[in-house]
Amino acid sequence: MHFPYPMMCAELLGGTLQYDIEDHPDLKDAAWIRDANRRAKREIRKQRRQARRRRHGGKIVSVVSLLVIGGVLYGFYRAGKFSDVSLPDVELPYSGVNVQVPFAKTPAEQWPEGEKGIVAPDANPAYEQVRQALIASRLDPATLTDHKPDRFLAMLAPPAREHIAKDVSGWVTRLKQGTKLLPNGIRASGKMTLGEKDGYPAVTTDYVFAYAFEPPDPKKLLDQMEIVAAVREQVTYTITPEGLWPSDSTGFQYSIACQAAREGFLAPQFTEPPKYGDGVAGDEKKHFSVDGQMPTENSCD
Repeated sequence: MHFPYPMMCAELLGGTLQYDIEDHPDLKDAAWIRDANRRAKREIRKQRRQARRRRHGGKIVSVVSLLVIGGVLYGFYRAGKFSDVSLPDVELPYSGVNVQVPFAKTPAEQWPEGEKGIVAPDANPAYEQVRQALIASRLDPATLTDHKPDRFLAMLAPPAREHIAKDVSGWVTRLKQGTKLLPNGIRASGKMTLGEKDGYPAVTTDYVFAYAFEPPDPKKLLDQMEIVAAVREQVTYTITPEGLWPSDSTGFQYSIACQAAREGFLAPQFTEPPKYGDGVAGDEKKHFSVDGQMPTENSCD
């Protein structure tokens, strides 16, 4: 990155002449000043995109912007032309996160809220039965907060229920104790397709659920994704007379607290000390889409 010189030295006739900053020809060139400001803004935007992986990266951004803009302004101040200078419109990354619109500027911003995002393709009762299972496992407050997935387990065939009840991790979403979702803090997007398995109707689901958590101090965070955690799950539910048989389950979590995930719970990034790349590996938009293959890279070490 190009920085304006705070002092310039020139070799002349074997001696060294030291010029004041107002003598630098760049500072007398309006086009150069506009270009320097544009470079500063580009650098700020670049480092803001990296802030979710380096929560304290804003300190670097502010230093860069002050060096670029401050050097120019200092020259005009020394030249007595400060009143002719207008400050560039540069947004520094210390405004915090938006808890009033928690999904603002995230891939889930336009998704429907809660169960409105789980839509059956038609009126087939198999779809509705599976839809209720998704609501019970991923949206029900008793499952999320109280860690009591009784409603979901009751929908399963007895042998499947007995097996899953021993370890529900991966089958349901349980929030880490001490965390709290913001109002209307769940969005969902995905699809269901109807098929057949072992002679019974089978519905394959592929959904991403985004959860927005309430931070203790929004102003200390730099990126909206620090309060949003995403869960993608593909599960096939076979509809039998005894109940649902879930199978062929695969999933991925993104923008998460990794230690909580290892313990079987969901929590946002801000609940754990930051570690570069931890919990956010890979492309962000890909993890919020069900149009492609399930991500294979691990978001936690």
